[in-house]
Amino acid sequence: MLLVLLPNAASWSQTPSQYLNAVCVGDTGVVYKVQGSEGSTFQWEVEGGRIVLDWGDSVAVSWGSRPGEYTIRVQEFSRYGCPAVPVTAEVYVSGPEIELGADLEICEGESIEIDPEGSYASLIWHDGSRSPVYTGDSEGMIKVVAEDDFGCQASDSLYLTVHPLPFVDLGRDTSLCGTETMTLSAGGDGILYNWSTGDTYNELTIGAGEGTIWVEVMDENSCVSYDTINIESCPADERFRGMPTAFTPNNDGKNDLWRIPQLEPFPVAVVEIYDRWGQLVFRSEPGYSNPWDGVSNQGKEMPMDSYYFIIDLGDETAETVSGTVTLIR
Repeated sequence: MLLVLLPNAASWSQTPSQYLNAVCVGDTGVVYKVQGSEGSTFQWEVEGGRIVLDWGDSVAVSWGSRPGEYTIRVQEFSRYGCPAVPVTAEVYVSGPEIELGADLEICEGESIEIDPEGSYASLIWHDGSRSPVYTGDSEGMIKVVAEDDFGCQASDSLYLTVHPLPFVDLGRDTSLCGTETMTLSAGGDGILYNWSTGDTYNELTIGAGEGTIWVEVMDENSCVSYDTINIESCPADERFRGMPTAFTPNNDGKNDLWRIPQLEPFPVAVVEIYDRWGQLVFRSEPGYSNPWDGVSNQGKEMPMDSYYFIIDLGDETAETVSGTVTLIR
């Protein structure tokens, strides 16, 4: 009795000679046949596979999912019940092994290398590339098909999640003068905040002084964003460019005092007024809490004229301010 592989069954020319044939894991309907005597019956045993159809002298086999060497055994019984010597043959079940691992997560702007584990001859990724390692940087499913030397295939996939970075915007560069303060917000997306000042809250209040402030924000996905803001020196000339340049101390209740709103952030500023001959006629107390009313420090009403002023802001980060103011009567 001879066990043979039918012509329609799977096989490859490179199948080693010690095997009846080679199949891929999961192959179905592979037919094997024996040449026996008329009237005989046959008993089949298939290791590593399952008989799905049995025609007596032939069977169709579905192979399992584990690669390896497996035995087919068949025994013939004559019409009189006499057993023949069993016939066996080895089948090689081939299949690559591929494992990408669990789903992955990265942060926006990052990339990750995926190096599959397993046993295979070649790979082809979902984008058509055939590199042994795949670099992922966009969200979506990553799939790979592995192939062995017999052309058998196995596949695996994982999902790559790309988390957005926490939103951080400290605003445009700016300047602060005197006692002015500014509250910087690093947003509410983070769970950890690290400021250049050492503070760890999501908001930071700063005062005047030239420098750069930065913040690092980490969210619940360990994604990190940065932002910086430059605090520039106090631009005194620009700040006082719109200050009043005239007043009318005529006791009509309108514009009787030379008020300077721009001095509000400078609580120790001193204003000095000089006449056209360079004589000091007025010097304020620190803070300019009592604006000039056109009267000298000696109590003399000053005539209508243009007067030269110097303002010492009392702030080492800001230069003095000077110009002319017109007294109109």
